[in-house]
Parts: sequence; C-alpha cells; structure tokens
Amino acid sequence: MTTILLASWTLITLLSTLPTIVFTILYAFITLLASILAFYRYTMGFSLNTMILDIVFQNDIAISADMVTWEVFVWVCFATLCGTLLALLRRLYTIDWHSKWTYFVLVVSVCGLIIFLNPNGRFARPISERIPFNLYAVTKKHFEEKQEISKERPRCFKVATTSVDSLTVVVVIGEALRPQNMSINGYERSTTPNLERLGAISYDNVYSKYVYTNRSVPHILTRADSANIQYAYTERSFIDVFKAAGYFTTFIANQDAEKSYVYFMNEADTCFRANTSKTVYNFEKWLDEDMLPYYISTINDNSPRQLVLLHCIGSHWWYNSHYSDDYKIYTPVITSRILSNCDSMAMVNSYDNTVCYTDFFLSQIIEPLQNRNAIVIFLSDHGEALGENGKWLHASESEAMHSTAAFVWFSPLYAKQFPQFVEQAENNRHKKWRTDFLYHSVIDAGHITTDVMDTTLSIFR
Repeated sequence: MTTILLASWTLITLLSTLPTIVFTILYAFITLLASILAFYRYTMGFSLNTMILDIVFQNDIAISADMVTWEVFVWVCFATLCGTLLALLRRLYTIDWHSKWTYFVLVVSVCGLIIFLNPNGRFARPISERIPFNLYAVTKKHFEEKQEISKERPRCFKVATTSVDSLTVVVVIGEALRPQNMSINGYERSTTPNLERLGAISYDNVYSKYVYTNRSVPHILTRADSANIQYAYTERSFIDVFKAAGYFTTFIANQDAEKSYVYFMNEADTCFRANTSKTVYNFEKWLDEDMLPYYISTINDNSPRQLVLLHCIGSHWWYNSHYSDDYKIYTPVITSRILSNCDSMAMVNSYDNTVCYTDFFLSQIIEPLQNRNAIVIFLSDHGEALGENGKWLHASESEAMHSTAAFVWFSPLYAKQFPQFVEQAENNRHKKWRTDFLYHSVIDAGHITTDVMDTTLSIFR
C-alpha cells in the first residue's frame, strides 16, 4: 500500500510540473479514464487487462454501449467534477522553483518514476496493475502482444498426417502442482481421489528446466530442449502440427496472456480466455472451473478430430483464491499474504486444498470423455517449494520447484483401440522424464505421422 501511495504521489507531483493548460487537460483526461476503470472494478470486479482492451477495440459501438448505464454516467460526472476542481486549485497555486522542498519532491518523484518504468523492478508490476497506472502498462502490453503475434515463425516439419477418423486429444497445462502432494503418488492425504478412481497414470519423476511460467510454458509447448532452448522463441508449437494433420484446435486460458507464449494461444483455430477480469494482484476467487463452459461447448461441436489445450491457474499463489469453499478441506489456512507471517502448516493446508480442487476440476475434464475416443495429458509447468530448505513458492531455486506433476488418462475406447500405448504408458510411469516429453508425446497421442516427432521422447513408446 505504501508503494502505491508513493507512486500516486509521484504521478501527481510530476503532472504538477507541467504548464497549467497541459496539466488541466491531462489530469482531467486521466481522472475520466480512471473513474471509469474504478466503477467497473468495484461494481463488476473487472480489472483492466489486455483481454479487456481486445474487447474494447474489436467490439462494435452497439455491443460496447450495452455496458454503459446511468450509474456509470453519474459516477464519471462526479469524478470528473472532482478532478476539475483539483485542476482549478492547481491553477491558483504557483510552484516556488527556488524552494529546497520543491527540489526534494522532484528528486523523489523522478526516483519513483524510474522504479515504475523498470520492467524488472521489484515494485514495477504491483504498481502497474493498479489504477491509473495500468492505463499505461496494459496498453503497452497490449501492443507488445499484438507485435509478438504478428511475427512469422517457420513451420518446423515437412509433413503431418493422421489415419484416425475421430479422436479428442486434451492437453492440460497445470500451475505449480508438485507430485509430492498428490495421493495418487503416495501422499498421506487423500488429495487426488478422482484421478485414482478414474484410473489416471501418474508420472512421479518429471523434471522442469524452468521454475516459472513465462519460461516454462513456451519450452513445453515447442520442441525446445536443453540443447535447443531457442526453439521456444523461434518455432511454432505442437498446435501447428495438429492443425496440419486436420485437427480442429482450441486454446482455453485461465491465466494472463504473457508475451512469451501469447503467440501459441493465437496459433489455435479458436482461443477463449476465462480470466478476463482477473489479475494476480486481485485476490478474489479465481477458479479453473470458469473454463468448463468453454470446454464443454468445444468438445460438443461436430469436429471429429480435436485438440483442446487448457492453461490452468491451478496452485498459483495466493492459494486461497484458487479453490472453492467446498474444497476448504484442510484447516487452518493462511490468513496473510506476507510469507513471513504465515504458519508453515497453514501454508501446506492451503496448498493441499488447491490440489483437492484441481483433482475435482480434472475430473470434470475427464468425465465427459468417457464414451469417446479420447486421451487427456496433464503436465504442470513447474513444481512448488513448501518449506524445503527454507524455500517457498517458486521462481527461485529449489529441487522441489523443478519436480512437476504429470499424468495421462485414456478413455475405454482409446485404450481398446491402442492397447500398446496404455501398456507403455504404464511401464514408463516411474522413468525419469524432462518436460521436453510433452511435445512429442502429444503428437504421438494424436497418432500423427510427422518428421518432427522423436519417438524416444514419447511416454507411449
């Protein structure tokens, strides 16, 4: 909160140094936009992000007008009036440029501006997520994403064909799910009863090279490996292979579209974003079940061959936001967002609740596929540290952060048609794997013949 107040003070101070007419216009404009954002933030829970900007820029006026009510008009008029009064007060106030206090304020303000503009700074993102600073940060990110999407990446294969007539391949990218806390892998708490009941085959020895989403996701969606990490940023993903083989492809996201992987989201024939009003600095409930309506409608269309990819919020910090009240099973849970104030047992309890909820969510993905020719492959982007050697969460360095969860599920029809895949998947469950396996295994699961697949990296061989 102190950081946000300092940033706000910095903005007002810097605006105050502008000529009066410029200050009046600019301040009124910022006040107008900020008041609109504040209204929708507190009445509908919307936070400005790139998805909201996409909607604003792409929708026609009639659709956007449906969001405008008399309450918005009253709110904006009141906020604009307040901003105008402050601007008039500024006009009556003359800055003493010879005052030591003025120089002090300017120095502090410039330092604050440097902190805000530094994209790698500790405070940059918390500030950039807040009104009115997100006006600049989100708009900048929006155009960066558009630029990234427009880049041309080469196709890394010559041919991709399949002989199957009807098949649904579902790939679920999890978030911070560690295998050690899954009962399907021997954990003492019953955190994955649904996966066990459904007969999922879990892989308990998978290593993730990267321990944060922005680097991990592009690595696992492409044929990048330890020797060729550049492929994550220069080549297309396995989505393109499926499209070439005649699959209809869908990407359903419940995380922000980051620059490192937004390209792959737009490779798909259809892309849905379930988290249009969520950010990692919004601590309201943010649940993966929000993706289910998009998922159900997708698998129920008439496409005989489908690839559906879901990107989950999973077990991301703040844990309490990512499970519904029905899955508050282990208590007490954490009550502070400051790690040093959290009890270690409460941390584990909250985390395990996210695992229980993820197990429920995954069962909702699997159940509708029981009578289809279908396969589900799950891989978490990385693991999570829960106090091992004093380390918590991820994005630093810990063995637990590199250990990530993975499993595969076969529908009865798929298992009957391809029994050798089931047998080999079972035989390979305790083998050491790197997350590099996903690219080749997913293509193999889709029974696609292509020159880019390495069968030695498939869990089905």
